[in-house]
Amino acid sequence: MNGMLHGLKDIHMVIANSRKLGGAAEAESITLSSGETYANPVFTNVDLSQGKYISFSFVAEKGENVTAHVDQIGVMKGLRHKLICQLNNESVREMMTEETLRYLRKLCEVNEGFVTNSFKKEALKLVRDVSIDELEKRHVGLPFAIESNVVSMNTKKFA
Repeated sequence: MNGMLHGLKDIHMVIANSRKLGGAAEAESITLSSGETYANPVFTNVDLSQGKYISFSFVAEKGENVTAHVDQIGVMKGLRHKLICQLNNESVREMMTEETLRYLRKLCEVNEGFVTNSFKKEALKLVRDVSIDELEKRHVGLPFAIESNVVSMNTKKFA
């Protein structure tokens, strides 16, 4: 997906399909009707009841977890689907990177000695989400070479 989102329905879709899509839904800012403004919120949950959106949750830039009723949304600016390595919210980027790399390590451990197409495809999707730079920085190795799949985007390496 990696692009502009148009509201709660799109946020819900990104969250519900996070394993398939990777990344997260992040806005430049959200202002609640109470006047509180949060920079770079990353949405973690959207609650539905009888087909209607009732509440949403996000993690703000300072790591605070906020849940509000949908009626509390004042203005949401710059809502986009981004890869983990593209998130501006550093606390969420760090948390999601660590979580993804933990999953990648476990995936490599389970598939040790067998590099199947499905394993390679899922591993490359995870690498693309966190970036090769993070893999190198945290000393995470893969049982196959990925250099031939590298494309440079925004001065970061993605698989």
